[in-house]
Amino acid sequence: MTSIAIPGPTKKRSSLQKFFSDQTKWTPYLFVAPFFITFAIFTLYPMLRAVVMGFQESLGYSGKWEWVGLANFVEALTNDPRMGIALKNFIYYTAGSLATQLPCAFFLALLLTSPALKGKGLWRTLFFIPSVLPGVTMGVIGGWFFSKTHGFANALLVSLGGPRIDWGGYAQYIIPNLLVIAFWQWMGNHAVFLIAGMSGIGDEIIEAAIVDGASAWQRARYIILPLLKPVFAYISITAAAGSLMNFEVPYVFLGTGGGARGKGWFFMTHIQQMAFGQFRMGYATAIGWLVFFIAVVITVLQLRLYEFRLGKEEAQ
Repeated sequence: MTSIAIPGPTKKRSSLQKFFSDQTKWTPYLFVAPFFITFAIFTLYPMLRAVVMGFQESLGYSGKWEWVGLANFVEALTNDPRMGIALKNFIYYTAGSLATQLPCAFFLALLLTSPALKGKGLWRTLFFIPSVLPGVTMGVIGGWFFSKTHGFANALLVSLGGPRIDWGGYAQYIIPNLLVIAFWQWMGNHAVFLIAGMSGIGDEIIEAAIVDGASAWQRARYIILPLLKPVFAYISITAAAGSLMNFEVPYVFLGTGGGARGKGWFFMTHIQQMAFGQFRMGYATAIGWLVFFIAVVITVLQLRLYEFRLGKEEAQ
């Protein structure tokens, strides 16, 4: 008599086993895993560690940390005179940069897009080159330009019959000197962005304005300028953020002491001094978070400002 084997109950596989048994399901995760691993190691973990460090203070070079709570933030906001100097310099530097660079960049962009100009590519390259130079290079060039003994600024003053000025010896010259360097470095960069924005304006709009008898100034004022407001918004927001991160030029140009009478401190130079000069890593991290908060506030305010103006014009 032949015996018949009765199969036993099949063991159900878990959802995890089913997932790994199907190669089409887990292969895409394998390819994106390097990004998430590097992001977690080099971005997410340092950011979370910085949040904790803002409420701690390092104990010398021992590698140990002491929990201080909000003491770092309170000190930065109330008991640190350099923070007040850095905030004032940031406001003056940002306002001066936008007030001098944006109008000149706009007129330079109009000039570099003029049909009568020859060699547009060469001129655009020449004006753009300073923006790709390292900040250390700009600081060294600025130090030579404003040198009391052999600087070009004093040579120009002497040739015009004026006296030599110790540009680095007086606090009132710190921001103007830095604004001159920033103008040379970034004005051409802003002009390139405006040129890109102008290339997006349809030729039929300009041709219709010409047919209606609009002059070159009227076309620039009433047609090109309003259409470039998104570009101006981008430039002003990035310029303000760049002013917050200003480090190489003032560090090289003014030195580690903050310039004349210590009036040349910026946020990044102060953070560097606290972190690596006095080894107060926790306090420097707290200042960094305050700078981040300032950047967020300024960005939101500028976005609302530009949106309000655009909405007002559309309503009209």
